[in-house]
Amino acid sequence: MNPFEADIIRVTDPLTPYTRSVRKSLLISSVIAMAVAKTGFVPTKISALGLEFSQADRGAMLWLVGAVVAFFLISFLVSAFGDFMAWRMSQMAKAWDEDSVGYENLRKLFLEDKKLTEEEREELREQERRVGAMWRNAGHLDNHLLIQRLVGPISWARVTVEFILPFLAGIAGLVLIVRTTP
Repeated sequence: MNPFEADIIRVTDPLTPYTRSVRKSLLISSVIAMAVAKTGFVPTKISALGLEFSQADRGAMLWLVGAVVAFFLISFLVSAFGDFMAWRMSQMAKAWDEDSVGYENLRKLFLEDKKLTEEEREELREQERRVGAMWRNAGHLDNHLLIQRLVGPISWARVTVEFILPFLAGIAGLVLIVRTTP
C-alpha cells in the first residue's frame, strides 16, 4: 500500500476534460460579455456576412450574449460540482480502504490461530467498534450519507444541462428561425 496514495488523490486535478472545456468557454464568453458591457461595443455591421443591425437587433445580440454566458455558467457549475463530488468520493473511498486494510490485517492476525481466547475475541470486537466509531465520530459516515443524498440531484442536474437544455435551445432556435423566415 502506497502511503502517499491518499495525498495524491487530494492534490490531483478534480476537473474532467469536459468540465475544463466548459470552463474555457465560460471564461471566453465572459470576457466578451465584459468587453461589450464596458466598451458598449456592439457591431452595427458584419461585412463578411453582409449583415447590418438596427438598434433593436443590437439589443437582441446583447440578450443573446447574456444567454450564452448564463448557459455556460450553469453548465460549468453543474459539471464542476459533479466532478468535485466524484473527487471527494474517491478520497473517502481511499480512506475507507486504508482503514479496512488495517482492520483486516488485525483480524487475520487473530484468526491465524483459530483458537481465540475470550480476551482476543473481545479485543477483536473492540477493534470493530473503534473502526465504526472512528468513522462516525470523524464525520466520515455523515459525509458519506450527505454525498449519497447529493448523487441523485447532481445526476439530474447533469441530465438537464447536458441533454434537456441543449435540446430546448435547439428547438427554440429552430422555431425562431422558422418564424423569422420570410
